[in-house]
Amino acid sequence: MLKKINKSLVLRFLTEVKPRLLSKFVFGAGLGNMFAIRAFEKRKKRGVFFPPFVFISITQRCNLKCRGCWAIGADNPVDMSRELLDHVVAESRKQGCRFFGILGGEPLLIDWLPDFFKQNLNSYFQLFTNGHLLTAEKTEQFAEAGNVSPLVSIEGWNESYAERRGAGEGFQKALDALALCKKNGLITGVATSVSNGNFNDVVKSGFIDEMVRRGAHYVWFYIYRPSGIDPNFADALSDEKVRELRQFMVDERKRCKSAVIVDAYWDQKGEAVCPGAMGVSHHINAMGNVEPCPPIQCSDCRLTTESDIAAEIIGSKLLEDFREEIPKLTRGCVLMDHPEELSQLARDAGAIDSSGRGTFYKELADRTPMGCHNHSGDPIPETTLSYKIAKKYWFFGFGAYG
Repeated sequence: MLKKINKSLVLRFLTEVKPRLLSKFVFGAGLGNMFAIRAFEKRKKRGVFFPPFVFISITQRCNLKCRGCWAIGADNPVDMSRELLDHVVAESRKQGCRFFGILGGEPLLIDWLPDFFKQNLNSYFQLFTNGHLLTAEKTEQFAEAGNVSPLVSIEGWNESYAERRGAGEGFQKALDALALCKKNGLITGVATSVSNGNFNDVVKSGFIDEMVRRGAHYVWFYIYRPSGIDPNFADALSDEKVRELRQFMVDERKRCKSAVIVDAYWDQKGEAVCPGAMGVSHHINAMGNVEPCPPIQCSDCRLTTESDIAAEIIGSKLLEDFREEIPKLTRGCVLMDHPEELSQLARDAGAIDSSGRGTFYKELADRTPMGCHNHSGDPIPETTLSYKIAKKYWFFGFGAYG
């Protein structure tokens, strides 16, 4: 029997998180994001699109080989230079951005990353990691910097599932990483890619409560989107399970007051959305290629340390066409439900294969359309006031679908 979690999230923040780190989070990820969104809205009224949230993959290397992952399989994996990362963050800040997602591969393979965080204390970073390399030393360094929230990937609540996905002993290592984050008073999240293989393990209250007990302040549910060199299409969710996942999250937001339940798929009305099609987020890969989102690995502009970052992103034909055309095709994930049309749109924009594998367009051609978060049936709206407000005013209330 799991110990029942009774503390509110506010009380947990006050009792579990170091005051300096909490202050950094409130002003960096909280108020900072609000100001970034306001700047985005002002630009959008002028027809100028630079995202309020920027996600950056700083390496193509990873210590794991999970099935269906878009981030592995490059012929010659590269790391982003620190100079380019510094440039991207500095130039994005000029556009009002304060919050950055740091991805990989596995970003903790980059040894200069903790020092980079310490040198950029005026920004806030969400670190996407499998947790294997999240050592006591690194969590102490992140606590010292105060501007990092680790988001630890836990793909299933059992070791056998981790082994099937290619993560091996990663299950226990991820739990150990959570313990270190909790010990050092970090604001910490758990990321779970929901698939057929782990659905019954993670789509239940017990999973969320256990993650909270182990230190997670937010739990982010993704929908598994098979990609890359080894797409496991059989593990993709059925439409019925997508609807079940959506209802589960709505219900959990009402039940669970100890953590934030995160998704990036539905607005406050329960309508499907694509952040890339709305222009609210883009992805920059380790080579500097700007992509609509991480698994859509094509690009028509490549950033360097000499680039005018804003001009390159604002002037991208691919990103412009993505915003204009994708909402006409789907409210869901175009990679999943319209791979042929996505391929044609990218080619028409002159986008190159930016995967590092040289196989992205072939992978699109080999895909058959399948469902994702644009599920059948009536929309399932939010029922919790705080989530309604957050989604309407801070994340998805910008229009795009007419």
